[in-house]
Amino acid sequence: MLIRWILYAIILLLALLGQLLDVGYLFHFIFYAVACFPLLGLAVSLPAMLGCRAVLTASERQGVRGDTVRWTLSLSNRFHLPVSRTTYRLRVSNRMTGEVHSGRSVLRDMVSEEDRVWTLETDHCGAVECRADRLWVFDCLGLFALPVRAPAGSVLLIGPIPEHPGPIELPEGTGTAVPLPRGKSTFGETYELRPYREGDSLRMIHWKMTAKRDELVTREPPEDPRPLPVLTFDHFGLMDQVDRTLDRLAGLSLALLDQERPHEVRWLHPETGALRCFRVAGERDWASCLAAILSDPAPLRGRSILGQSQAAGGPIYQIHVDGKEVPHGEA
Repeated sequence: MLIRWILYAIILLLALLGQLLDVGYLFHFIFYAVACFPLLGLAVSLPAMLGCRAVLTASERQGVRGDTVRWTLSLSNRFHLPVSRTTYRLRVSNRMTGEVHSGRSVLRDMVSEEDRVWTLETDHCGAVECRADRLWVFDCLGLFALPVRAPAGSVLLIGPIPEHPGPIELPEGTGTAVPLPRGKSTFGETYELRPYREGDSLRMIHWKMTAKRDELVTREPPEDPRPLPVLTFDHFGLMDQVDRTLDRLAGLSLALLDQERPHEVRWLHPETGALRCFRVAGERDWASCLAAILSDPAPLRGRSILGQSQAAGGPIYQIHVDGKEVPHGEA
């Protein structure tokens, strides 16, 4: 835009010199026309500039490592008027790896709507966030610019490729019962009945018995005397090693869910050392846990969860997962 203003200033100066050196009406007309031309161009372009809108969308919400992901930036004009030029910056960052890619782009001669598509090869897992900012729309002469409201960022989860762990042998054991989460379909028809207590989930109400007894009756889920499987891993290291760790972690967690074994996934935040703990009893729980894993940074070095005190409220069976060797368990 600076170059355009310099060229305009040169043209205006030449028109002014012509007016000063010539007493005829022609140079007077040229000078006033050149002086008013930017304002005229702005007035003509202003409706299109004010009506410009931007929306950023991802091709999907979640993928796996190795997929090609796409984002689409849709620029539109609600007045269906042409826009001479639009500039913006696209910034793509991986929250887990810390990788950042950015670049500026120019869109010219947009009539009423235009879509721009970007693709990215995913070499590693992580929560990949795409943002389009610094959007500016220009008038027809390119002398004036107005900012366009940046669209909301789009986050796409690039998950691991689950590695099948083979047969999983877990100790049955007995001891202090570890209650299963309430309201899960894995309970089937095995439950006890008791009067409703404040705080009970409405999903656990037994409506047929409630109608017979004329009072609220709640299903009491059974307690599982088996040790609680706890999957632990370290959220740092070389990215190839972290990817292998997450592949094995995903395979183990999904295999335990297939066996209807609720479990916990634990790791330490590599920077703060805070314990991250997620109870996984279904696919939704695993999705929430995976989103948290992919959003935490994975530096080269961090704090290991091995050797940390892990209170669980009952007997546990810890399985530590790493990317170096076959996962091993310890009671």
